[in-house]
Amino acid sequence: MGDNDSDGTFLASAAGKPAELASILAGRITAGQYPPGTRLPGERELAATFHVSRGTVRDAVAILAQRHVVRTKWGAGTIVLDTDEASLAIETVLRQADHERGNIRELRDLVEPPMAALAARRASPSDLVTLHGIIDHTDIRMTPRESLRMDMAFHLALAESTGNPLLAALLRFVNDSAEATRAGTHSTVTRRRVSLDGHRAIFARVQAGDAPGAQQAMLDHLRAIGGMDVLGIQPQQPAELKEPTKPMEPAKPMKPTRQARDER
Repeated sequence: MGDNDSDGTFLASAAGKPAELASILAGRITAGQYPPGTRLPGERELAATFHVSRGTVRDAVAILAQRHVVRTKWGAGTIVLDTDEASLAIETVLRQADHERGNIRELRDLVEPPMAALAARRASPSDLVTLHGIIDHTDIRMTPRESLRMDMAFHLALAESTGNPLLAALLRFVNDSAEATRAGTHSTVTRRRVSLDGHRAIFARVQAGDAPGAQQAMLDHLRAIGGMDVLGIQPQQPAELKEPTKPMEPAKPMKPTRQARDER
């Protein structure tokens, strides 16, 4: 046979073959043909199966390893990772990533509203009890630190209720990387009330199974907290006003000195 595999899915160009093979292998892993914890066939067997070079196989496996689908261990071969191991690997990458505030903002904008929608579709009765319990134990009279802890617990529990551990890994990253600067979002009773009201609105839509409503409630919540402030960034304080300068009193006429009087 030629260079193309029996499924006829490889691109004509050699450059596309590793990516195509990685896609095929990932599909077979997802389908359960290669369960978590098992070894992928060796380079020689995969090369023969797909009618490609062993170099192409190595490149394809490297792509899967970069995506945290497999892990290659010397002497043990290429092992398929289970979901929890993949989540831990992603968390490691996220911890090493740039925690610049703008990046956190974009991540939350992209992830949390659709995450709330997914929670509305998938949350189990146990998940709903957990979310309700967090809200029930949140009090606007808490200290800022306690309130922030409950805030982060709610968002993490919401992510976990989707049943997707990768979303939970992302939310743990957001919590860890922004905790030091998010305290300002709970610094006043008003801010703590706005945060709690947002959580209640999100929970109501999740409990009702209203995916579009949950997504909108999350968007409204992020906006209500106040732009970048909700993303862990302290609001910019206005420059301190200096005391207004008192107008100078008109100078009093100076008394002539004795020398001046003598010269007259």
